[in-house]
Amino acid sequence: MRVERLELGVELSKICEQSVKSGLFSACCVGVSRNGEREILAFNCEEDSIFDCASLTKSMPTSYLALRAIENNLLSLETPVAEILADFQNGEAKIFHLLTHSLDYRFPMSSLKDLPPLEIWKRICAHKFEIPPGQLFSYGNANSILLGKVLESIYKMPLDKLAKEKVFEPLKMQNTGWRPLEWTSADRIIPTEICPWRGRELKGETHDESAWKLEQEFKAVGSAGIFSTAADILTFLEHILESKFLIEKLTKNALEKSGNCTALGFELNNPKFMGKIERGEAIFGKTGFTGTSFICKPKDKLCFVLLSNCTYPRRKPNANRINEFRARVNYRISHAKSGF
Repeated sequence: MRVERLELGVELSKICEQSVKSGLFSACCVGVSRNGEREILAFNCEEDSIFDCASLTKSMPTSYLALRAIENNLLSLETPVAEILADFQNGEAKIFHLLTHSLDYRFPMSSLKDLPPLEIWKRICAHKFEIPPGQLFSYGNANSILLGKVLESIYKMPLDKLAKEKVFEPLKMQNTGWRPLEWTSADRIIPTEICPWRGRELKGETHDESAWKLEQEFKAVGSAGIFSTAADILTFLEHILESKFLIEKLTKNALEKSGNCTALGFELNNPKFMGKIERGEAIFGKTGFTGTSFICKPKDKLCFVLLSNCTYPRRKPNANRINEFRARVNYRISHAKSGF
């Protein structure tokens, strides 16, 4: 075990160092927890460096909070979204569709970035679906933005305060939240992009354009904007592995009838970034556009988080390189017998 761990650590270090040199990202931090035993490695940054987690926000904390609300009978998968959000105009869409991204939002939210925040919200709520809810898997920000507003409505508090009170403070995730420049020093934050649209280097402000714009009105949205460290995310994932309710929900394909594969609010058995999925395995996780991801393999009590800034200094033309990196590393970790 000790020899394998040393060999895996050396292999992973080489992969990450080569990726920094090749310009895939300028900084990277990886952490693994297996049966509660942790190891964290940092490359061109510190172990407690803070990264823009991008769409990890959709799962941590947004979908997690929704699943806990369902567990506590405050919400149901069958609850119509319009029953909770007066602005939302489709009576057939349900909470299930938000968690599985099965609403027909086939347009990039970035196309709305030049609109005022309330106009973006209006466009989301008034969008006319060409395909009925549940018949199309269409991953996107709109579903999680709506889910965040649903949570604010049922708990009667802003999403950032809700997440802090229900998730981050109880789990002692002291380095996680929206708007990190309000609670930590700038030198701990890894820059995300030299953004031509905003005309500056992004460091501590939400990278996703639509989320950043909506924050000007709503302070926090459910689709993006969370900043965190490898250690805090491992804490969150270890907590999930302690819940039989969550494990049941996150290791079952919620869209099996439609021929797609996703868990409720998390990705499930996705080889594109997890690597080859062996027969009988159940691995759930999430990716973020900035170069972040995590996976959990409940059978082995395994959690693995990868934080990077692959959008720095400029975003790549596509996600092929970062997904190849993720798949290679995730597969190697998920099939090892010990940590790094």
